[in-house]
Amino acid sequence: MKWRISGALAGALLASGAIASPALMPLPTSVTRGEGVLPLDGPLAPVWSGCGDARRLRDAAGRLRADIDRQTGRTFAGKAVPVTIACATTSDAADKGEGYRLTVATDGIRIDAQGQSGVLRAFATLRQLVGLSPGGATLAAMTIDDAPRFAWRGVMLDTVRHFLTVDTIKRQIDAMERVKLNVLHLHLSDDQGFRVESRRFPLLTAANGGEFYTQAQIREIVAYAADRGIRVVPEIDIPAHTRAIVNAYPAIGVRGKPGALGIADTALNPASPETYRFLTALIGEMAALFPDPVFHAGGDEVPRGVWDGDESVKALMAREGLKDTRAVEHYFHRRVQQILRRAGKTMLGWEEIATGLGVESDAIVQSWQTSNATADVTARGYRTVVSAGYYLDLLMPAEFHYAIDPADSASAGMTPEFANGLRKLSPFLEGFVSDALIAFPRPPLTAAQEKLILGGEAPLWGEIVTDELVDQRLWPRAAALAERFWSARSVRDPADMYRRLGEVGALLSVSGTNDQASMARMATRLSPTAPEPVLTLLSIVGPVRNMAHDHRIKAMLAGKMIEQPLNALADAAPVDSMAARRFAAAAKRYAEGDRTLAPLLTAELTRWRDNDAGFVAISAGRPMLEAARPASAQIAALAACGLEAVAAIEAGKSLDPAAVARARGLLDTLDQQEKASWRPIESLLKPQPPADMIVKIGPGIRTLIEAAGERR
Repeated sequence: MKWRISGALAGALLASGAIASPALMPLPTSVTRGEGVLPLDGPLAPVWSGCGDARRLRDAAGRLRADIDRQTGRTFAGKAVPVTIACATTSDAADKGEGYRLTVATDGIRIDAQGQSGVLRAFATLRQLVGLSPGGATLAAMTIDDAPRFAWRGVMLDTVRHFLTVDTIKRQIDAMERVKLNVLHLHLSDDQGFRVESRRFPLLTAANGGEFYTQAQIREIVAYAADRGIRVVPEIDIPAHTRAIVNAYPAIGVRGKPGALGIADTALNPASPETYRFLTALIGEMAALFPDPVFHAGGDEVPRGVWDGDESVKALMAREGLKDTRAVEHYFHRRVQQILRRAGKTMLGWEEIATGLGVESDAIVQSWQTSNATADVTARGYRTVVSAGYYLDLLMPAEFHYAIDPADSASAGMTPEFANGLRKLSPFLEGFVSDALIAFPRPPLTAAQEKLILGGEAPLWGEIVTDELVDQRLWPRAAALAERFWSARSVRDPADMYRRLGEVGALLSVSGTNDQASMARMATRLSPTAPEPVLTLLSIVGPVRNMAHDHRIKAMLAGKMIEQPLNALADAAPVDSMAARRFAAAAKRYAEGDRTLAPLLTAELTRWRDNDAGFVAISAGRPMLEAARPASAQIAALAACGLEAVAAIEAGKSLDPAAVARARGLLDTLDQQEKASWRPIESLLKPQPPADMIVKIGPGIRTLIEAAGERR
């Protein structure tokens, strides 16, 4: 007996147990269940045909075997499992030929792929089918037909604010391969530094303290990614975000008037021929290091007024008939587009490159502020990569990003009502909250506009992300976005997403991501002799959002500059607490009548309640931990309320009204703390919870309280 199901239905059936299979993420296009099982008693033995150069696939098969060894903890010494692989084309391009059919039969595995990249994507699915199976892996017979919705499924890493080592970047590339992400966008230059060795302009890296990539290391990263079906797109951000470039080569820059902190806005000089000679040489050198046809030239956030007092810019405006400095910006972008063309590259830039007259329509535009930008630039004929709504550094939960589709026209951004409320608070905010930040109502994109969307990309800016923190700020949330960019638009259920994300996150950790290891290391650093109470607390809290944890911003608003060490509990805490989500799901099933869950809930609540005493003891004399004592006490009080609720339900009684009121008061406080950082800018104005941490067990506790309070 066989049947065929869509990706969305596959998720529902996998969740219900109708199909006994590990979690798959991204969800495939379709799953057809067959009869019987395939035991994995021996190593996988791939044989391929029509796939071109076999070296890349041999290496990929080796990685697959190594991952399965890690996932099972076993040595497979039995009969080899045949894996027959056929490719329709020899192409190995990362963005072509990614579709595949994966067939598991009782006598072996077959992969029919569009191209080599399709084989890599099938291998990623096969890893997840094996799952974490220390008792031995057995695969159900099935056929999976799959292909991506979007060709561009990316992650952006900021290597400038905090330098990322080559090993860290490679580790992210490995994880990207496992969830079918295929574009790594490296942000390589900004005010704080220039991170690539330039032999033409060696002063660019002279002030970096050795924290830059040699050209050999760049080639190493690019080759490493290509072997895994991942493109590497470089970004050299110009004309703004260029203080490091101008500090090294002042002749090509313009500095405005010093601001409140004594620092002048800086940009490249758009009127100087020397600027374009410099860029021609620099881009030519960088283009040779990155073979991808796309080159990101930044183009965002040119400070208003930075060029106003420069006589050469005034002369340029008169000569070219440019009415204002915004037109000067457009002039600069078009000149850069010509330089990139001569270097054999297609220009990619942030949405500002397409405002006003903008660059020519063969450029690619990255929308970043709102979904309106996606609607606007596609209406003008630009191909678009969507990042609006996907900024992982804002520390929003996976479900927030997951709810936003790349083809949405008005979902990411401030509402007009919220923006107007902010503008009324102060003259500063009235000028700061521009229309570019507001998601105004827009009609849905037309079919022609949707065809211009290349895909989506999740940026991880580095202001509060160090090399140590990258893994836990990317994973597992980036896996949810991998699904948003790969799977059908109809795959939208956040509960099922989280069910699978928990398993996929565990799989990624076992396979090599550093998120869990980093949290354990940070907890041990904070409490060397007894990290367990710290780890228990960290498992059910999360950091405040929308830059509320970036204390440098509040200091700058007060006219000060500070260095923020990123080694506190809020830095170690995961954005999504899987433990709290599992607890909430169990509480919901219990409230609906599954009484077998009472011992599990009681044990978890007791552990959380009793952890407070241990946390208070180990935090004594450690200010970074003492700051979190209120959160620990809050957890203990909420857990005690939950225990009362379970006890009442088990006794068949209604929870005392006074206990219900007390619990609701605690939960209402928790809700206010959660909301304090839910929206941008407002997060910088409202007081935040102690130690910048949000306690995450509230939804599960509320479910128990309401269930116990309603009993008669």
